Amino acid sequence: MTPAALPRRHLLLSLGALALAGCASRSAPARRLYGLTGVPPLPADARPGQDGRAWVLSPQVALPELLDREEMLVADGRAGLRPWPEARWAEPLRDALPRVLADDLRRLRQPYSVTLATPLNRDLESLRLVVQVDEWLARPSAAGLTLQLRARWHFTPLQGPPDTALPPAGSAELSLPCAADADALAAGYRQSVLLLAARIVAAG
Repeated sequence: MTPAALPRRHLLLSLGALALAGCASRSAPARRLYGLTGVPPLPADARPGQDGRAWVLSPQVALPELLDREEMLVADGRAGLRPWPEARWAEPLRDALPRVLADDLRRLRQPYSVTLATPLNRDLESLRLVVQVDEWLARPSAAGLTLQLRARWHFTPLQGPPDTALPPAGSAELSLPCAADADALAAGYRQSVLLLAARIVAAG
């Protein structure tokens, strides 16, 4: 092969690689993004709770490490996990969950205050709410999927008398059936946050 033919051969190989890459990108399904969005209606049996102090939700809600990723995971077999095809979280759950949980707590506790920041009113007695999620995972079931949420919470004094009485610590185990598709699963995640908020408020 002559030296003059080498650049031409390289050019043809490059063009072929670009064409193959273009075909692959056109055939690959587009990713869809999901989030803890929407405002589900409050449960019919929701109770406002009895504690009238301001609640300040800790912005650091503890989550299992497996949820610290963009993939939407589903249990697979006895101990496996698999990402739902082409479904991704639009923002980390560790960021979305505190904000959405605070919004739901606020709706359930009206007119009592719920914030993610310390109240500016220093005369307002307030409590810190600390939440930990131990499990938040969908598993295959006869009806499609079942989303399971296990969480714990407790309160600490924030502003007020140091010997103030605290609402009891609590826990919740929730199971939500949903269809085996990403839209239904994302909606199940959002609904489970509201149900957790309702449990916390009712217990407090």
